[in-house]
Amino acid sequence: MKRSHVIAGGVVLAIGAWMLSGQFSDDAPKAHNNEPETTPARVKVRGEIITAQPHPGEAVIRGRTEASRKVDLRARVQGHVAALPFLQGSEVKKGDLICKLTVDARGANAEEARALVASRRLDYNAAEELARRGHRSPSQVATAKAALDAAQAALKRAEIAMSDIDITAPFDGVIEALPVEIGDFLNEGGVCARIVDSDPMLLIGQVSERDINGFKIGGTGRAQLVTGETVDGVVSFIASTAEPATRTFRIELETPNPDGSLRDGITADIRIATATVDAHFISPASLTLNDEGILGVRVVDEESRARFIPVTIIANRSDGVWITGLPQTVKLITVGQEYVSDGAQVDVTYSNPSPAEGAL
Repeated sequence: MKRSHVIAGGVVLAIGAWMLSGQFSDDAPKAHNNEPETTPARVKVRGEIITAQPHPGEAVIRGRTEASRKVDLRARVQGHVAALPFLQGSEVKKGDLICKLTVDARGANAEEARALVASRRLDYNAAEELARRGHRSPSQVATAKAALDAAQAALKRAEIAMSDIDITAPFDGVIEALPVEIGDFLNEGGVCARIVDSDPMLLIGQVSERDINGFKIGGTGRAQLVTGETVDGVVSFIASTAEPATRTFRIELETPNPDGSLRDGITADIRIATATVDAHFISPASLTLNDEGILGVRVVDEESRARFIPVTIIANRSDGVWITGLPQTVKLITVGQEYVSDGAQVDVTYSNPSPAEGAL
């Protein structure tokens, strides 16, 4: 009896335990599932509705100034330097004598050539007269004429050699370099001086192949020199062939420089007007960077979520910047853009009327 009672009690306890276990199974509803879910709080930001406006395009090019003309004056004949009428840095006019070489034997050669021409002319005249009288053949007259022509050619060469001792300025400019002294010997092709014409001065830059079609001859530009000057210029040249190494095109602007105050080789930021584009004007404070360091702005989409859009600054002003890259009309976050991420729900207070339907 005792053994049977123990067995019966064990069965009862097992059944009770099985029944109680059903209350804690996965099928049983859990108390916390009945609790209401909490909605994440929206980030409060301030915004403004902005619409694109036509704005003259502008390209910024890193460049330099460059004299419009430079030339090394070289000796056409050899000889010693006899005279240097101007000093380095002097302003000269076209045709001014810059270097004069010694005459040496060139004067005697010219005199000899003149005398030979006179002699050959007498021979030719005499041959013609005798031919009229029948005492000379036509071939003898032709020989005399050929001798006269050869003498005249020799005289011309001698006179050219005499004129080549005077090295003159080919245009108005400034003597940039004068590497010789009186008494120095110059070989044929030796440099006597360098003349620079800096009026007009050129503003030189390189434009990428992607942007080259935005520039036209006659377009206007402005350059800020590192020396502090600001000058205006007109596009005078656009290269038709790219530099092989950089795939960029040379562009030149001309700017007047009558007083010579602009110097050759000064670094400059050149801003050139391009075609009109649709752009937005915003405060620089509205700009931000994404995680990759890309410049852009944050806007509000149709679902009141923050979105990052990259932009490009095309012009700076003291009160703001002009940017491109946005849709025609957008809901721009102006305050709080640094505290929201893409996709975050935002609660926007606009500084202007309610957003237009469909605006981002």
